Amino acid sequence: MITPQFDIEQDDEFLIIKIRISNIRFSSNCVEININGNMLIFHLSPYYLRLRFDHNLVDDERAIAKFLPGESKILIKAPKANNGEFFNDLDLHSKLLARVNIGSAINETSQKNPLIQEIGNNDDNTSDNKATSEEKIEDIAKLGENFDWEIEQVETDNFDLLNKAYKYGFNNNYSELIGISISNGNDINDLNDPEHTNSIDRIKQRIQRENNVFDDEYYASEYILYKYGQDDDLEINRIKYILNYTPKFVQDYQNWIKEHSNNNKDAIMSIEFNEFEHRQMENYIPRKEYILNPEIVKLNYITILNLLFSFNFESMENEGEHTTESVWTIGKLTPQIAYLDQQLMLPESALEQDSTISAADTIATMSTNRSLLKEVKPDRVRNEKNNSESIIKSAIIVGTRRSLCYPLHRNYDLSMKAWHCVFQTLKAGKRLVIRNLLAIHELFRFHDVYYVYNKCLLDDLCAWFISYGNETIVRSLALELENHLLKFTKDDIEFECISDIDMDTGATSFESVTIRELEILTEQMYQENINKKNTE
Repeated sequence: MITPQFDIEQDDEFLIIKIRISNIRFSSNCVEININGNMLIFHLSPYYLRLRFDHNLVDDERAIAKFLPGESKILIKAPKANNGEFFNDLDLHSKLLARVNIGSAINETSQKNPLIQEIGNNDDNTSDNKATSEEKIEDIAKLGENFDWEIEQVETDNFDLLNKAYKYGFNNNYSELIGISISNGNDINDLNDPEHTNSIDRIKQRIQRENNVFDDEYYASEYILYKYGQDDDLEINRIKYILNYTPKFVQDYQNWIKEHSNNNKDAIMSIEFNEFEHRQMENYIPRKEYILNPEIVKLNYITILNLLFSFNFESMENEGEHTTESVWTIGKLTPQIAYLDQQLMLPESALEQDSTISAADTIATMSTNRSLLKEVKPDRVRNEKNNSESIIKSAIIVGTRRSLCYPLHRNYDLSMKAWHCVFQTLKAGKRLVIRNLLAIHELFRFHDVYYVYNKCLLDDLCAWFISYGNETIVRSLALELENHLLKFTKDDIEFECISDIDMDTGATSFESVTIRELEILTEQMYQENINKKNTE
């Protein structure tokens, strides 16, 4: 059977469905249409289409099916059970095509159940099932209103029960994909052995690698160029142009909100998906049923948060023009991709363990010339780390740290603007988030190596969010992100850098430095050089 392409519109009385067919000699006797509650089934060999809606239809004398010869389409007019009732998400085709919902993504009774894909078909619509479905919808609304973004701190012994050690990707359900891609040139992956690294070690390797890769001299050079650079240098570097650029999706929201400034400022942006996006959802997004632990649901939203940051950062850095390096940049800035790291935060028990870095490994990956760090550091009072801080703040810290380690432009203000673009994307609502996710998915789909991240993460993430993403939770995430950004400072971004190496023993000394401290040291060095030149 072939699932045909289709488009759906509605008026007060009907759903108007146009189904595309080709090379078929149409005969009304060959068409089978069955309407049962909220489900419509169309069959014209070799085509078969089954759609489920959020409200009921009726099969009466008003129902119409006819062939449109000029368009090679079959038109179906399906009467609504209640005139004037509005059917939601008619352009989210993968959601309409999904099989019957046998469980809620946040069902409290399913906390320990794994991700499942429904194999059989269940067309029984009993009154009990209907009542259960209504209860699940209420559960989703309550979850959005009272969503707790604090990540639970779990002892090491139990930590991987949730994360399924040595598996990764969506719901930690995949393995043996990334390891194979490494032999084909996967430069996004930063894990030493992705197939045999548990969730705790992924976080440790990520933190260590970020400290190793961070180049304080590179950052200092970019900082001075941005603040004191000549026009010719700034023209070549383009940092000021980049900071003035707003990604297209965010610009669309800003233009929309200006037109609706007299209405509710919290209104959700109205978006109609284009034909390309429809075909993308139909052809490349899987149709699965997901039952997820509530903690996994939370981590899915955080993964989306980091993906949106990486996507907006890459869009600004290339001023809206994607390049051959775009997929690499997005993947490298997203810890859930580069390190398969869904958790982001170490549990308290893991923090108590010694995680030393060998001098040999460090020397091999870092420059030993750390002259800035040898200067007199300003006094500071460092607050105790709060291990129970929101995972949203952890996502901001990790995303920002990685944006100061890998891209061509390593500028704190650029990173913060990317985060504010994420906030506006979330504030616009679920549909703009879907549009961003589809754009990311398409970039990875076209790459001959990095497509593997679609297979283990993005395929399922897009399908899950299209079907289960909750508008209230998205808005809650936007507000939480805004609150964290308002309190976020350069003191929150800290790296462990080499301060000295004993040439006799090879012993390495490390020193913590925040971005604020590094900028102060850079200013001191710059002013000293200026004064020295003036006195010569």
